[in-house]
Amino acid sequence: MTAIKMTGSSPGSAAVAVVVAMLVGCGQAAKPAAPGAVPVKPPEVTVCTFETRQLPDYLEVTGRIEAVRVVDIRSRITGYLTKIFFRDGQYVKTGEQLYEIDPRPYVAQLAEAQGTLDRLLGERRFAEVQVARYEKLSAKGAASVQEFETWKAKLEENAGAVAAARGQVEFARLNVEFCTVTSPIDGQIGRTQLQVGNLINQDTTTLSTVVSINPMHVYFNVDEPTLVRVLRTMRGEAQPAGGERQKFFVDVGLVDDTARHYPYRCLVDFLNNQVDPQTATITMRGRLDNPYDPDPAHPCPPLFRAGMFIRARLPLGRPEDLRLVPEAAIGSNQDRKLLWLVGADGLSRSREVRVGQKVGAWVAVESTESGRPLDAADRVVVRGLQRCREGQPVTAVAASAESIGLETLPLLSSPPLSPPSPSPSPLSPPLSPPLAPPLAPPLSEAAPPASGASSAPRSVEALPMPATEAAGQASPMPANPMPKPP
Repeated sequence: MTAIKMTGSSPGSAAVAVVVAMLVGCGQAAKPAAPGAVPVKPPEVTVCTFETRQLPDYLEVTGRIEAVRVVDIRSRITGYLTKIFFRDGQYVKTGEQLYEIDPRPYVAQLAEAQGTLDRLLGERRFAEVQVARYEKLSAKGAASVQEFETWKAKLEENAGAVAAARGQVEFARLNVEFCTVTSPIDGQIGRTQLQVGNLINQDTTTLSTVVSINPMHVYFNVDEPTLVRVLRTMRGEAQPAGGERQKFFVDVGLVDDTARHYPYRCLVDFLNNQVDPQTATITMRGRLDNPYDPDPAHPCPPLFRAGMFIRARLPLGRPEDLRLVPEAAIGSNQDRKLLWLVGADGLSRSREVRVGQKVGAWVAVESTESGRPLDAADRVVVRGLQRCREGQPVTAVAASAESIGLETLPLLSSPPLSPPSPSPSPLSPPLSPPLAPPLAPPLSEAAPPASGASSAPRSVEALPMPATEAAGQASPMPANPMPKPP
């Protein structure tokens, strides 16, 4: 500091000298930083990596489950109900007794018809004897030809009466048989509508309803553009000479499948023959296996019931590699979709993307710039999007698998065709041979069962559908039929 010579000793001049000295010192040296200051830490964000899966393009639609056969139980005769042979909701077989209507009036009618037939048969024997007798007498001239012709006509008349009487006997016998109402199909019966003692009117009164159980049908509608895509894909498939036609599978989920696992698969066996011009949609149908075990010792009810709501996922085209990110990572800027990425240098950058199909809690994305694809080495910001700034550093923290819904992604395999059988059962049919590769990922690529699993998923039978649709010939289901992805 430059010295200043003092010429006087007054207090005012001394204070002025001190101020001047401080000002001169500030001009020559910088003020040091405060000892307690620390550098600002970059904001913390949660990140994950891109996931790649080979999946076809999908269309999600809604539909309903319907039984293959639904039969209203009605009586073919009129009478009073005397017996009920089943419990409400019981599984029944074809021909099993359900109701009995008072048979006594119809038994009496059968006896009356049988008596009339016996009388006519006796008259026929007498007429045959008379025809033979008068034929000989007329030949000798002992009787007129007119008498012979009269008995011959009576014999022919008796033949017609006997035929009518036989018909009345058969009609009365059928009425007696109809007094016992049986199940026309295998399936499950609902509750009875009438109790013992009520009057049953012929072909009018509905006593109950029986629905078939296994298999079930899944009905859903697709729009016309989707139909064209499906048909073009199927027409473009190369079919081997003499081989089976290409099978088309649809993944199905129930109302509790909120994570869109689609754990069941059905084989499409019907496409309607015309498009509805009012809605521009067409009806499709899938065949869904619905195994169950009616054994009272260890009952296992069927999972799918008629009228259930379902979500169906239709594969459109061949599988392609899709780059997936959690749905929570997608940001918006007006009508644009943005993705915040963290590179190897720790800086955050935004990329505009196109959002594709949803797979569980993840969505498929692709860059809007054809010349700049998304880099698989970049990390995707899942939480803390509002803290990101273009080109600014961030502190990346890896997200846990549970927090980003990683378990909702398929493991490059197909879901089971139906609830897998937990253990062998005498009711279980033999497994079908492996299917040809479908449009969706083939069943042969399914991941092996976890340790302790007892059996593999059953295959769908090949088309056409068998004529018999047995409800009881199926394997039992597990207590929790919806498999959880590993």
